[in-house]
Formats: sequence, structure tokens, C-alpha cells
Amino acid sequence: MVDFYDELTYETNPFPETHPGNLAALGRLFGIQTASPQQCRVLELGSATGGNLIPMAWHLPQSAFVGVELSAAQVEIGQRIVSTLVLPNIRLEVGDILELDPARIGQFDYIIAHGVYSWVPPVVREKILRLVRDCLTPHGLAYISYNVLPGWRMRGSLRDLLLHATREVTGAAAKYNTAIAALERLQQALQGAVADSQQYVQKEITYLLAAHPSYLLHEYLAGENNAFLFSEFLADAGRHELQYVCETDLHTLFDTTLSQPAQTALADIEDPLQHEQWMDFVQMRAFRKSVLCRADLPLERAIDIDVFTAYFYSANLRLKGKENLNNTKPSTFLTSDNAELSVTHPLSKAALLYLQDVHPYTPDFDELYVNAATKVREAGGKAFAAARSELVSELFSLYSYRAVYAQVIPCLQHPEWPEHPQATALARLQVAQGWESVASIRHQALSLDNFSSRLLQELDGSRTVPELVSYLIAEVIAGNLPIPGGKQAQTSGKGLEKEISNNVKHLLNVFAQQGLIH
Repeated sequence: MVDFYDELTYETNPFPETHPGNLAALGRLFGIQTASPQQCRVLELGSATGGNLIPMAWHLPQSAFVGVELSAAQVEIGQRIVSTLVLPNIRLEVGDILELDPARIGQFDYIIAHGVYSWVPPVVREKILRLVRDCLTPHGLAYISYNVLPGWRMRGSLRDLLLHATREVTGAAAKYNTAIAALERLQQALQGAVADSQQYVQKEITYLLAAHPSYLLHEYLAGENNAFLFSEFLADAGRHELQYVCETDLHTLFDTTLSQPAQTALADIEDPLQHEQWMDFVQMRAFRKSVLCRADLPLERAIDIDVFTAYFYSANLRLKGKENLNNTKPSTFLTSDNAELSVTHPLSKAALLYLQDVHPYTPDFDELYVNAATKVREAGGKAFAAARSELVSELFSLYSYRAVYAQVIPCLQHPEWPEHPQATALARLQVAQGWESVASIRHQALSLDNFSSRLLQELDGSRTVPELVSYLIAEVIAGNLPIPGGKQAQTSGKGLEKEISNNVKHLLNVFAQQGLIH
């Protein structure tokens, strides 16, 4: 098998869907009494440098984390970070999944296998499922991501191309450069193409050209890359006494995501799992992030909305345009990656505005409703303010699309920064290690440019904001630091001071909202 891990560090960002807080909330919707994220045990198979697991350990000091990774080079990087942060609740180990002994590693409330299952041979996949069954606590949950048919066949055509183009090339760097050249050639050849399949490939090429090199090498050039029907995955899990709970992308369980003709065509399929399989066929799904539990654990297949309204909520969204809280005309909110989200009910709009203002603080439903209703009434939307059930319905829909996050335990941190702002040791270390993104308190990756990276690294609590601004002005004038947008040539004197001061204050607000300042 071709293995690039020791040649090229694999990018391991935080994956919010794998966080025990997210998994705990999903499980409770289906009647599972999941362990509290604040006191649980988590195992990650294929933990690489610990980019996913270490932020969990930092923010959940009373929980225990174990990461197992085949590459000694990757583990060494992660262990250095753990040692620097002095985290006694996490252990990163070099280990082969095939050789893991359940009796030695123990029981876990949450098991994560992200980016592993499709990229290993059958014997390892069998061992992963056996480990999940043997190591899960009675109410534990496992997260497994994998490529799924039929949608993967489209992406697989690019793998065929890249394997062919790099067939005589050795070494990670050389293979990557050859693969990029092949993608650029195909991109040029497909200019003006109108077929749906060709346009799909064009979009995938655009993504790959901008992605981290490790993603292309791992996803498209590794020796193993397998895809399965959802029903095949279920059968394999069932043989190991495991059962399917849901997807972390919860909206995919509901046929309302399909067109009306598609809903009608699938309406007579009573088995919910067979119905999901048919939805994969209709939507040409290429990837799944599935949650499993032990087969002997009773499940409530009908989601309990009363459980959902007992959660605490957060949303990393921002309004595009003006507030519109006295009618049902759509308002647009932007996600962290600038995707647009349309919201219609005034209460829902007001709730998202409140979550935007207080993030990362997580209100419960009653607090959220009271604040939203007050805001709607003040805006002249009194007729909408009492529509509690509509807010519940739309909030759950937003949650199912991962636009709103629901937690079983609250975060009480508010988006404020002190006179001498200080970034968390975790964030400053990630920047010092050269990471292009840092992990937020909500376990999301916050991308950084050169200016924001430098500011974050300088937030050691020793300077006031004016002192930080003066320091950064000197660095810009000396040519050691760029201003975002490349404005140095047009900015000088008072203009330069204003530009940097505005950037610093804006970024401090962002850092505070992401829980990076304490």
C-alpha cells in the first residue's frame, strides 16, 4: 500500500461533528442516555497529529482521550503539543488497529474513526467494527465516516485519472505536483463543457486545487480507497452486533430534502433504513458520517422534540443586510464559510441575531425564546411573537442542517475581551506550530491569514490594545507584516494607524466570539 503519512504531515483540523458534545446531543434525540461530554472517555482511531482530539482534551479537562495512529512521525508531533500544553487527560499512541487489544485500551463512551474506514483493507474494516462493539460502553456511540455509492463513482473517475497520471512517479511531493498538473490539464480540457458529469468534475477539480496536499494524496492516491452502499455498511455493522442511529448531518434522514416527485416515488417504502438507501440513489450521495451504537440498546426512532428544547444553543452566523423582524420575508444569514442561509419566520431571525450577539455563550430554549419574542415585538412584529411552536420547528430544521448547534451542557463564556487581551495557550501554540487554522471553543476550524496569525500569537496578556496596535504598526512599516487586503501601498500615517486599529479590534471581537480569548 502507498503510504504518504511519514513524508507529508496529514492536515488534522477539528471536526465539529465528531465532538462528544455533538454526539451526545444526537444520541439523546433517539432516546440514548449518552455520557456527559464533561465526564466521558473518547477513543479516536487514526488520530494523526491530534488536531481533532487535542482541542477536545483542552476544553474538556475532566474527560479522558486516547488517540491511536499508525504513523510514528505524526504521533511524535502530537505528543510534543500535548507535552507543551501539559494535558494529563490525553494519550496519543503509535499503534496498528489490527493489533489493538480491547482488554488493554478499555471502554469508551465515544469512538471516532474519521477518514479511516474507506481507506483501509477489509481485514482492518472488520477490526474497526469489532473494536467498536467490544470497546463501546452500553450507552456509547461510534462515529464512522466513509465513501458511499453511488455518488462516489463520479469522484472515483478523478482517482482513476490521478492514479494513471502518477503511475511512474515516486515520493509524496513528486506525486502531488504531477497530480496537480494533471488536474490543471483536465480543467483546461473541460472549459465550456455542459454535461452534468463534466460540471461535477470541474467543481471537484476547483476544490482539489485549493485543498491541503495531504487531502489529495490521502483521498485520491492512497493504495486503498473503497466505497460501499449504505445497506452494505449496515450489514457489516449488524454482523458485529452494532446498529445505525443516524447521520451527523441529520437533515439527510428526512425526505423533505428531496423534490416532490422523489418524495412521492419513495413514499411507500416503510423501512426507514431502506428509505435512506433509496435517498442515496436519488441524490447520488458520495459520503456518509454515520453514528452507531450497540445492537442491544433500545432506540426511539421518532425524534423527541421535547428533548431538543432542553438543549443549549449556539450559531456562528452573521446577518447579511438589514434586520427584518416584522414580516416573513426571507433574511439571509452567512455561515463561517460564507454560505447563504435563508430564514423566514421573525422569531427565527431574532433568535439567530441573539445567538450571533452572545456567541459562544449558549442560552437554553426559554432564554432564546424570550429574547427573540421581545426583539420581534419591539420591531413591530407583535403578531409573530407568540409563535413558540414555529420557532421550535425552524430551530430544529436549522439544527438538522448544522446551521445551529445544540449542546447538552451550557457554555457560559461571553464574547468579551479585557484591557490586556490574552489568547488561550492552545490557540497560540497552534499558530506557533504554523497551523493555518485554530480550533474554536465550538470545535470549529477558524482560518487565519498572516495578520490574524501574528496578532493571535502576540496576545500573551502583556499589552493593552493601543500597545498592540502600535507594535503592529511598527511591524508593518518595517515590512515584517502585511495588512489584510494588501493595502500597504495605499495606506500611511493616520490612515495606516486607523486601518490597523480597525483590524485589531475586529479580530479581537472575532477571537472573543470563537472563545480564543480568556
